[in-house]
Amino acid sequence: MKLRSLFLVIASLVALSQAVTAETSASLITGIWENGSRFAEFSPDGRLRLVLKPYYGFVYEDTGWIPYTLEPSDRPDVCRLAVRQSGEKSDQLVPAAVLGDGLFLSFFRRLDDAGDAVTTPSASAGPALSPGLLSGFWMACGNADALRLYRSEPVSEFFCYYFTGNRYCRIRYWADDVRWKDVRAEFEAAPGEQASVPKFIRTGGILYTCVTSTGHVLRNFERGSYVLEGGTVLFVPEAVAYAGTAAAVAKPLPARISADGNLLAFGEPYLSRSKLTGLDAEIAAHNGLRRPPRKPVFGYMDLDFRWDEIDRIRNNGSPPAGQ
Repeated sequence: MKLRSLFLVIASLVALSQAVTAETSASLITGIWENGSRFAEFSPDGRLRLVLKPYYGFVYEDTGWIPYTLEPSDRPDVCRLAVRQSGEKSDQLVPAAVLGDGLFLSFFRRLDDAGDAVTTPSASAGPALSPGLLSGFWMACGNADALRLYRSEPVSEFFCYYFTGNRYCRIRYWADDVRWKDVRAEFEAAPGEQASVPKFIRTGGILYTCVTSTGHVLRNFERGSYVLEGGTVLFVPEAVAYAGTAAAVAKPLPARISADGNLLAFGEPYLSRSKLTGLDAEIAAHNGLRRPPRKPVFGYMDLDFRWDEIDRIRNNGSPPAGQ
């Protein structure tokens, strides 16, 4: 009887913590967000609407409301959005992270040596990036590339990072029809320094791996150094290991990190917090604007037609009058 009572107490505490986390996540994500192609408005009662900006933003197109819920998360700044698109019978899970005024669909969580997500604050936590703050393995947590009106396929691959000192390793994980096992993939993170990362990662119900078949040695990965400056990170690979990577590392990337130092995002956010307070009024005002006439395809040309020469050419070869 005592054991049953203890179990009920523990279950109640877990449910309460999940409710508090979901409530905090809801307060973080509620409101209006936008990027160059759309607005996204999250209402407190579990409704989401996307307002598109087609025709180069000349028109705001309201697509109506669709339901969403927040699945339990162990961090209030990580929102597990379960979105029900129109005509679908099941929800699509879209993990997202809220860092400052940005909402990221591509983000990373620090894992400890055992492969568990770090949730306790770091001693060196803070908004300023440093090699010591980045040290360790960062697991990619988002496997959606956009919020859409229709169900989209999850990404087929993503990249994780391992930092040590001023060096980094960029590791590719791809979706595969394999069985999950609690094993590690081993590799040389720096000359003379051995490291290991999880061989399998499950995100959004999809299983990803970084080593083929039953192997446990990571061979094909990118390794190099990085430079931190002014809130950006510049990756300098020793050799580009993946197609399309050269363009991604050619310039510094903005980087944001959470207050406890265990959540990280590179690049610009997918959505930014909008300054608008009323989206309906903004749609009506924007769509009521009169647009200036389009610029002519051809510029003005002051042509001087020689009509006498044109008449001579037109009449050339014509039979004489009266014949």
